[in-house]
Formats: sequence, structure tokens, C-alpha cells
Amino acid sequence: MAHHYTAELAAFVADLKFESLPGAVVDHARLLALDTFGCGLLGSRMPWSRILLETLRDVEVAGDALVWGTDARLSAPGAALVNGTAVHGFELDDVGPGGHNGSVVLTSALALADHFGGVSGRDLITAMVAGIEVAARVQECVGRTPQVKNGFHGPGLLGTFGAAAAAARILGLNREQVVHAFGHAGQQAAGLMAVQHGGMGKRLLAGKAAHSGVLSALLASRGFTNVPDIFEREYGGFCSAFCGGQPVYDLSRLVKGLGEEWFTPRVLFKMWACRVPIHPPLEALRSLRRRHPLPPEEVERVTVWLDEGAVKAVGFPWTPTTVTSAQLNLAYCCAVFLLEDDVSVGQFAEEKLADPRVLELAAKVRAVHDPALEGGPGLGRRARVEVRLKDGTTLSAVGTVRGGAENPVTRADVEAKFRKLTHGVLDAAGQDRLIAACDRLDLLADSAELTALLEIPAPKPDAEEVLR
Repeated sequence: MAHHYTAELAAFVADLKFESLPGAVVDHARLLALDTFGCGLLGSRMPWSRILLETLRDVEVAGDALVWGTDARLSAPGAALVNGTAVHGFELDDVGPGGHNGSVVLTSALALADHFGGVSGRDLITAMVAGIEVAARVQECVGRTPQVKNGFHGPGLLGTFGAAAAAARILGLNREQVVHAFGHAGQQAAGLMAVQHGGMGKRLLAGKAAHSGVLSALLASRGFTNVPDIFEREYGGFCSAFCGGQPVYDLSRLVKGLGEEWFTPRVLFKMWACRVPIHPPLEALRSLRRRHPLPPEEVERVTVWLDEGAVKAVGFPWTPTTVTSAQLNLAYCCAVFLLEDDVSVGQFAEEKLADPRVLELAAKVRAVHDPALEGGPGLGRRARVEVRLKDGTTLSAVGTVRGGAENPVTRADVEAKFRKLTHGVLDAAGQDRLIAACDRLDLLADSAELTALLEIPAPKPDAEEVLR
């Protein structure tokens, strides 16, 4: 089989220039940087990020790349691993075409910028966009089969290519080198849905994708070669393998609209600290609560209709296990929303996971597959919710993920989220400086200005304190 698809995608990455980016793409990339930094600074205080940092510091010599929210420096792959884990570490990072983008593209690009120096804000934006556009097209190519049918975690698969593309752009790789970087990325891509059911493994998925992407680009830059057809190869190629050997992928989608159709502005900013398929039901409950107070003690049943992938991802019964599992569980999140009118950091304190009121309400939430919701623009982007109260009243609403045309998120929303997430990590002046730096990201002469704003000696709170 010809391997021109891999070559064309690699050429796009190698040749991409800031001057070719539409204004709307640049604007969204700047806002994505702010959102990513907010998520990363919050995540830097989480126990999983601390364990990961301590582990790497124990086995690595100090490097040049900053671990955000600390004063620690690691190798570029090591910093990308920790920062990607931190950004994705509380289910608040962006989501959209290609998965969770900031956690893989910005972490990879800035880690290499720290290491090599001489990288401008325009270079960072170009790298971010290259990564997002590549990851989005890999998603378009393979569709939802790897996630929905085979149980792989999309960002761990797609994000590795996004990270490799972003890293390749920072390193200035040529077309042939990017082809090899994609080959390295393909053989390292991984991520299993099973890890969402306990422990800290889910937190690591984006970080490992960032780490693998950086390593892939670095190897390619040194002449470490790989196959030229990682996407096209029928036996053991990325698309075939992760689609179970079935011809359900479309290689033409890897290159369709390159340089003309841009996925970057479609990246959504999450306003709830939980997995994306839970967002539409929460939006529906939020809209219902504007019409009716929905007293928790009066709720008899909550029925949520979702697409097949969403039911598999979040529709399992709630049994108290870990914070991670709670954030990925529809019943828990709906219950805690009805009780506290929010689903953010405070709603996942350890003592709430087995709270009798939460357990009682969670048992009343039922996920149902609705075939009519299949075929939309991504996993779990729409849901129908019906709430039946004990007096017989039935209320229903349709919810969509916030951030799209039907349910937009404003720049003010993203800034408010950033301030909320970084409260206690940055003072007000520090928040203002980082916001201003992201607003003028395309004017920064040196990315070191950003890194300086992210360097903060980290306290060592325990998990209970962080989540309280």
C-alpha cells in the first residue's frame, strides 16, 4: 500500500508557519494555553503529580525543563510526563477533536523550549496547532472504534501523535524526520479504559502520551528511523491494529482539508471536573434547576439517555472507590450536583465518596443507551435527562457539552475558571501576569517569560487537604 498519507501529514507539520494560521486559530490557541496552565497548576498540587515528580527526581539527574507549579527541573520528556499528568490530573482540561489537547501539545512544546531555548510565543502557538490538527485527523481517520468497541482511551492513542507533532515543530524537523517521529509515536501509543475504575492510572494517560511524543521527536532528530507507513500498514499498522484488524478506518481523513479546515477552534473548555460524557447530563440538570429547585430529597428517579460509548464509559453503578472513579461516574456526579449544585474540586473530597446522601441519590440514577444519539460530533456530546419527583412531577431536558455553538463558553468564563483553579497556587498579581502573558502569547519573544511565571516552590499538602 502507498504511504503518501503519512508523508502528507508529516509535510504539513514540517512546513507549517505561524503566518499561515487564521486569526481565530491563534486566538483559540492563546486561550487554550491559559486554560492548560490553570489545570496544570491545580494538578501540580495533587498527590499523583507529587508521587510522579518524586519518582523521577529519584532516578533522573536535574534537567532544564520546568515542572509547572514547582521549582523542579527535569529532562524534557520527564517534564512533559509530569506536566501532562498534572494538566489531565483532575478532569478539567480541554477536550475536542483529537482528545485532551493542551495536556499533550503545550506540555511537550514548552518542555523542549525550556531545554533548547530560543523559542518564541509564535513558535509555541504553531507547535500547539500542529499537534491539535494531527491528533484531530488521526481521530477522524479511525473514528470511535478504538474507544467504543475495543476499550482504548483515545487521548493516550491520539495524543501521542499530537505531542510528537508539537515536539517536531519545536525541533524544526524536516518532512522525513516527522515521518519517523510518527512511526515512533505509533508504536508507543497506548491507553486502556479499564484504568478509570480505580487507582491513579487514569491521571497518567495524557502525561505518558506527552512523554512518548517528545521522545519520538527527539529520536527522529538524531537519525533514529522507523517505518514510513505507520498509518497505512495493513498488518500491525496503527489504524489497523487499534481498529481490531477491521477495515473501518478511512486514511483519506488523515489529510482532508489540511491547511484549509482547522480543528483547533473546535477545542472545548471543560467547566465540570468530570469525564466529558457526564457534562451533557449535568448541563441538562443545570437547565432544569433554573425551572425547578429539584430538592434532592424529593427526587425519585433520574434517567439519562446517552450514546453507546458514553454508557460504557460512565454508566457503571457507583461503588465508592477512588476520586478518579468518582469523576468518571455518571451516577456519582449527578448525585453530588443535585446535593451541592456544582461538580468541581470540592465535590470530590474523600469523605464525600461514601456519603449516605450521595449513595442514596446515586442509586436513583440510571444510564440508558439511546441509538438516536449515535453519530454525533464525538463521544457523549449530547444527552437526554428525565427527573421524576416523588409527587409524580416529571421534568426533562436535553443537555450538550458547554463550549459549542449551542452552549458557548466565553473568554470571561475561561478566565474565571483559571482564577478559581489557581487560587492558593498564585496570588492575584501572579494570576494577572500569567493571563496577560497568554493574551499576548504571539508577541512573546522568548517562552522563558512563560516558564518564569510557572515556577513556584510547591508546598506538600496531603491528598485530603488538596481535595477539601
